[in-house]
Amino acid sequence: MAGVFLTWFFIHKAKTKERLMLIEKGINLPQLTTGNNFLNNFPWLKVGIVVAFMGIGIIFGAGNQERGIATGWVFLFGGIGMVVANYIGNPKAEK
Repeated sequence: MAGVFLTWFFIHKAKTKERLMLIEKGINLPQLTTGNNFLNNFPWLKVGIVVAFMGIGIIFGAGNQERGIATGWVFLFGGIGMVVANYIGNPKAEK
């Protein structure tokens, strides 16, 4: 958790510093006024596939341990949910 928080913090700090420098130079970008939507840019498909396969690995690796199998199912369905979120959140344009 600490690593995730520190990563987020330093990315946010760098983006803020970059935006301030652009504002000081007088550059007006549309991203500055609209903001960056994290949910639309998050790679749900890639993370979902990795998490789903982690769940499958935990299920097969747990053997007869009930807690390990339950944890595996959580990861498996969490990953499937992320893959579904990718397809719902990013509908492809019709040709």
